[in-house]
Amino acid sequence: MNHPRQVHIFFLILFFLSINILPGCTNEEGKEVKHKAATEAKSGGIYSVPLPSNPTTLDPAYVQDNYGEAIIHQIFDGLVRFDPYLSILPALAETWQVIAKGKEYRFILRENARFHNLDIVTSEDVIFSINRLLRAEPAPAVLPHLLKIVGAKEYREGNLKAVPGLEIENDRVFKVHLQESHVPFLTALGMYQAAIVPKKEVTRMGNNFGKHPVGTGPFRFESWDGEKSIRLSRFKEYYSDLSYLDEIHYKIYPRGQDLEELTDFQNGNLEEMAVYGDRREKLAETQGLQWFHRPSLSLFFYGMNLKHPHLADPDLRKALSFAIDRHRFVNQVYKGQFEIARTILPPGMPGYNPLNGLADNNLDLARRHLEKASAKAVANLPELEIVSAFKTPRVEQEMAMIQDFWTGLGIKIRVKYITDWDRFEAYIRTDAVQIYRYAWSADMPDPDSFLYSLFASESPTNFMKFQDKNVDQLLLGARGIVDPVERAKMYHKIEALVMESAPLIPLFYMSVDRVYQPYVKSVNVSALGAHTMTLNRIWLDKSLQNN
Repeated sequence: MNHPRQVHIFFLILFFLSINILPGCTNEEGKEVKHKAATEAKSGGIYSVPLPSNPTTLDPAYVQDNYGEAIIHQIFDGLVRFDPYLSILPALAETWQVIAKGKEYRFILRENARFHNLDIVTSEDVIFSINRLLRAEPAPAVLPHLLKIVGAKEYREGNLKAVPGLEIENDRVFKVHLQESHVPFLTALGMYQAAIVPKKEVTRMGNNFGKHPVGTGPFRFESWDGEKSIRLSRFKEYYSDLSYLDEIHYKIYPRGQDLEELTDFQNGNLEEMAVYGDRREKLAETQGLQWFHRPSLSLFFYGMNLKHPHLADPDLRKALSFAIDRHRFVNQVYKGQFEIARTILPPGMPGYNPLNGLADNNLDLARRHLEKASAKAVANLPELEIVSAFKTPRVEQEMAMIQDFWTGLGIKIRVKYITDWDRFEAYIRTDAVQIYRYAWSADMPDPDSFLYSLFASESPTNFMKFQDKNVDQLLLGARGIVDPVERAKMYHKIEALVMESAPLIPLFYMSVDRVYQPYVKSVNVSALGAHTMTLNRIWLDKSLQNN
């Protein structure tokens, strides 16, 4: 197999050495546990997982949230996938070649890969899936990478009936021709939106495909009961490692039902659960639980609409950021669970540079910037609106603390809660939004996943409405740099330029923190988040299940 060089690996090594699994074990002990699990794993059982919100769709081309993505990873496969350490591995593509100095990819599909309707996966299905993404609305996050395919932009605009850069050799072999070398292209094919769908089923079902998805993954879709649950079952003809689990049941907890979710876990009705706020304290006396903590490539921040007249001045935006005491914020609201953030790129991401960091907890500096802001920006400044997709005691505590920080600047806030996710995202796309609470997790282990997605002028997820022609040019240029050191330097520069404008307030780098029942075995948490994990290797030790 002719794999391209994994440019991110060097930068991630130290980051992944910081993995913590609680209760802890040495590397050797970890190997022994892994070996034991591999030799004694037993099939059977139903695995129950909580979903904090009901997905809008299970069509990978249109999923816009982590809740739907968690299920997509069970039902669908792409051409490639990431292992827990973010290396690129084969999935539906058994092998590939990189030709013409990175401008051409030749993929060979697996012979035994089938969709859940038992049809063989063909090159025609792959080309159909890519074509479909090229015309998807709203634009998927993977789109900028696919537009590097020859003719893709013209196809999206409706000026071509086919994409000349997609060439079928036979049922198992196809080629992709790029306009120029684009380093993140292969990595982008591991994003969930690039999952391969069956042409026959999508054509037959049309818009209903998202409610009755058919994929190639280790689990097949069974049912979706409104806002109550989604059920999957083992796909017995899966081309790779068959699932040990018989079924996965996703139990939906809409509108922030934190207490109900915790109670279900305590009563043994859930196999796993995210840990945040005071959940760890409430579970501290429960014996045998497995606690997992791992740094992740993600950021929690407040985004600001640069086009809104109240937030158009960069000195005002900097003042808001500098006035926040991030240590106090994380320690009091989030029980010290996360590492405070002063940059956009998280540690472990290529291009991360702590020297790009913003000042923190400096009210004097914040006041000086407020004085530098134009008189128009601060004169008679009304309350600033912060919009949140969640309304919980933790969020209310957070908002009270932010008000306390900004009182020193003479700035008041009001909080707008939109707890329906679709309505929340629709609102933050409008000109009316001022400040919004948001978390961004990397779709792939590449800084482009952060900097392009959040700040490129044409990015559909640039809710801050940040526009800088120089940044746009640098982002496009960085994609063609093969040398990992030079590429990292370019992203250092891009991040510094963005930070100078202060379009967002970074607050903390998130981590993957989850708790599992004692009988759950072979958990392997990814730094891209628990919602990206495929669950087919997990098994249940029934001898411990009722203890």
